[in-house]
Amino acid sequence: MVPGVVPDDLCDAVIKAILEYSSIDMDDESTWCYRDVDGHGIIPLHHDQALWDLRQCPALHQVFSDLYETDDLWVSNDRVSCKSPTAEQSKDWHRERIHWDCDPWTYDQLGMQGLVYLTDTDKDQGAFSCVPSIFKNLKRYLVEHETDGHWRYPNVGDEDLVRVAGPKGSLVIFDRLMPHTSDLNHSDQHRFVQYVTMGPAVEKLRKQVVREWREKLLPDWALSQAISGGKVKEEGPPPELTDLGRKLVGLDRW
Repeated sequence: MVPGVVPDDLCDAVIKAILEYSSIDMDDESTWCYRDVDGHGIIPLHHDQALWDLRQCPALHQVFSDLYETDDLWVSNDRVSCKSPTAEQSKDWHRERIHWDCDPWTYDQLGMQGLVYLTDTDKDQGAFSCVPSIFKNLKRYLVEHETDGHWRYPNVGDEDLVRVAGPKGSLVIFDRLMPHTSDLNHSDQHRFVQYVTMGPAVEKLRKQVVREWREKLLPDWALSQAISGGKVKEEGPPPELTDLGRKLVGLDRW
């Protein structure tokens, strides 16, 4: 977790966009985000200008650049989340199982994932949660579970789960081989995040990456998921880009 990466005003603008897009009234519990029984509160908003302003934050790019040891990166068209406090009508909710987003037996490259806490987020507020004990001993785990292991769900108990709190504007960044989930929100405050990651530019994908920005398209992985409203195309002109943003979507070369 890297604190102080994203300025408060960028965080506040994304929260405003989430509330407007989802018609959530913070003072009206009947409008709160209780659609996802796994408690993620996914909002299928990808291309609002506020989201792009955050993606183009120089300090955000710098963190990924330091880890990849190159400036030549592209940014993801990921979405956002509003995880409302657990309510009485949501007693049947469950936390999504601890998982990988890739096959740890075949994935062998450096790949980072991340999210930005848009408000101060306590560990009981639906925080990002992970299992460092498996990640630190991954080679041993893969050998021990070569015949009985599942590519998505590791053999792990709740006692190994670490909940990561962080102040507003923090970037929670982790290796793709880190088993993770996000916990249910047991606090009395909403949890707001924007998912964002960067990775090395891939020349053969340049036209597709630019097209997704220009036409405000959802990425293929998002279209394949069963998220309410997740296949609705966002209308309007393409988001405005800074000089850094143009490089992050492949319009300009590094």
